[in-house]
Amino acid sequence: MFSLWMTKHHTKLPDVKNLMIRTITGAVFVAAIITSAIWSPLAFSLLFLLMTMLGLAEFQRLAIREAKFIDALPGWLAGFIVYNLIALYAGSMIEIKFLWLILPVMMISASVNVFSGKEKAIRRIATDLSGLAFVVIPLGMLNLFLNPLIIPGYHTPWLVLGMFIILWTHDTFAYLCGSLFGKHPLYKAISPKKSWEGSIGGFGFAIIAAYIISIFSPELDVWQWMVITGIITVFGTIGDLAESLLKRKAGVKDSGNLLPGHGGILDRVDSILFVSPIVFVFILLCNS
Repeated sequence: MFSLWMTKHHTKLPDVKNLMIRTITGAVFVAAIITSAIWSPLAFSLLFLLMTMLGLAEFQRLAIREAKFIDALPGWLAGFIVYNLIALYAGSMIEIKFLWLILPVMMISASVNVFSGKEKAIRRIATDLSGLAFVVIPLGMLNLFLNPLIIPGYHTPWLVLGMFIILWTHDTFAYLCGSLFGKHPLYKAISPKKSWEGSIGGFGFAIIAAYIISIFSPELDVWQWMVITGIITVFGTIGDLAESLLKRKAGVKDSGNLLPGHGGILDRVDSILFVSPIVFVFILLCNS
């Protein structure tokens, strides 16, 4: 009966092996985040420093495939400094006024490219600055969620963990539902495999995950977790599509090959890049 239904609706079962690999990799990824967030903000910060630098390197390679390491170095060093400024502020080690140093760091990085005399300097500058805005700052802002002085009453590790669990749930079930029922492309020109059916299915299971998380995280009300789930679904999908566009322009399938079943670090964190700043602002508004 099931096979007849599948034939009638022309629906293809997902690649079970690939799904298992993706699930295991995702579980390990989430476990690492959970462990670091519960262990200490410092462990969390160091973990994301590593992921930020790897993700930034992947972003640079996608943006300028032919660039050499020495050409990418100014942007990479700027990313390292910017991330650590945010992390140090999140850890109450520096005052907020020191975050203004991010602006001269960005300008110095751009200036190095201007005076390097290399071809495509403007493209290099755009890549470095967009890498800071698209990768470094959003991942660095995740550290702010763990500081009780920045968001009083909302700094529980469950806030960060909940975001990633909801995101992981949405991605997993969007892939599964899209493979089973997907017929209407979400944005065929950029990512033909993503479908409206998958996105809706992922959102449904993400809502369930958010409700369960709200039981263990009384700092936020159920409605707040529902709003966060909406933000993750909408802007996480936009972040995913943005990275898909970047990969399509670069002519590659994945940003890297570090994570089995997912590709590179950027493939795994692309959805959180647009999410973390918006959720942070939402939490601040809830606290005002």
